[in-house]
Amino acid sequence: MTDTSLRPASSRHALRRAWRRAWRRDAVLALRTWLGSRALLVALAMGAPVLLRLPEGPSLHAASWPLNRLAGWDSWHFVRIAEQGYLPPGLPCCDQAFFPGYPLLIRALMPLAGGSALVAGLTVTFLSGAVAAVALRRLALLRTGDEQVGRRAVLYLAIAPTGIFLTAVYTEAMFLGLSVAAWLAGSRRRWWWAGLLAAGAAGVRINGLLLAAALAVMYAGQLRQDGVRRPRVDALALLAPLLTTAAYLGYLAARTGSPGAWQQAQAQGWARRTAWPWEGLAQGWRALWRDAPASLVLSRWGDLLAVLAGIALAVALLRLRRLAEGVYVSLNVAVLTCSTLIVSAPRYALLWFPGYLLLAEQAGVPGRRWLRVALPALCVPLLVVQSVLFATHVWVA
Repeated sequence: MTDTSLRPASSRHALRRAWRRAWRRDAVLALRTWLGSRALLVALAMGAPVLLRLPEGPSLHAASWPLNRLAGWDSWHFVRIAEQGYLPPGLPCCDQAFFPGYPLLIRALMPLAGGSALVAGLTVTFLSGAVAAVALRRLALLRTGDEQVGRRAVLYLAIAPTGIFLTAVYTEAMFLGLSVAAWLAGSRRRWWWAGLLAAGAAGVRINGLLLAAALAVMYAGQLRQDGVRRPRVDALALLAPLLTTAAYLGYLAARTGSPGAWQQAQAQGWARRTAWPWEGLAQGWRALWRDAPASLVLSRWGDLLAVLAGIALAVALLRLRRLAEGVYVSLNVAVLTCSTLIVSAPRYALLWFPGYLLLAEQAGVPGRRWLRVALPALCVPLLVVQSVLFATHVWVA
C-alpha cells in the first residue's frame, strides 16, 4: 500500500526542481543571445571609430578610452550624483531631474570597481540587461509556451536600433530589467515581489508609477478571472512604487523647498514643460521644419516616428485585449506627448517591452513570417550606425 501522505511533499519538491531546471536552462539560452550581442556591440563601439578614423564630437566630460565610448551626456549626471550627491556646492541645477536609484547602486558598487563610477555604472547596466533578457524570455514562455517566441523576443531586444543605451551608462537597462521582472512576477501572481520590483523601477525613473498603474490593471484582470470581487491583502504591494517616489520628492522638498524640483530642473535644463498631448505632437511636427543641422533634423524625425510607433503599438495591444500591456505603453507614450519638447523618444521606446513580445509572436504567424528577415534587416544596420555615432559623441537620443 502506498503512503499517500508523502505524495504532496514529494510532488512539490519535484515541481521545484523542474522549475529550477527550467529557469537555469532559460537563463543560459537568453544570456547566450544577450551576452553575445553585447560583446559584438561593445567591440563595434570600441573599434569602429578607430578603424574608420572617425572624428569625435564634443563630450561634456573627459574619460579615458575605452570608457569614453560608453558614456556621454546623461551619463555624467549619474556619475556626479554617485560621486557628490545631489546639489553639490556651486551646482544648483539640474541633477534633480534624475531619480536616485541608478546613482545609488553605482555608489554602492564603486568600492568594488576601484572607485570608478563609470566602471560601476557599466557593471549595473551589464547585470540589469542580463536580468531583462532572462525575464523577457520567461515572460514569453509563460504566455505562449513556445520556445521560438522566447528566443525571438530576446533577439529583438538585442537588436533594438537604440540598444547602445542598454550597454552604456544610462538608466534604460536597469529600469527595463526591473520592469520586466515585475511584470513576470505579477503574471505569476507573486504580487509582493511584483510590488517590490516596481518600487525599484520607480526609484530609477518616474515611469515606475506608470508601471504600477499597468500592474494594477493586470491585478484587477486576475481578480475578475478568478471571480473575486474584493482585492486581497497583496494588492497593498502596488503602493510600494508610490512610497519610493514620495520618498525622493520628500527629499527634494527638504533640500530645495519644493517637491516639484525634479520638474523644475527639467524645465530649466531642457525646456521641458507639461502640455496637452495634441500640443506636444504639434510642437514635434513644427520642429521638423525649423532650420537646424541635418543631424538634429534626423533626430527630430526619429522622435516623432517613435511616438507614432508607440501609439500604433498601444492600439494593437488594446485591440488584442491585452489591456494591462496596452495601458503600460499608452501611459509611456502619453508622457512623451504631454510635453512641450518631444525628445529621446527612440531611446525611451526601449522600455516598451510588450512590443518585443508582440513582434516575437507575430513573426510565428503564417503569412507574417517575413518579419523574421525584415526586422533584423532593418534593425541591425540602424543599431550599428547609431552605436558608432554614440561612441564618437556625435549623436544622442
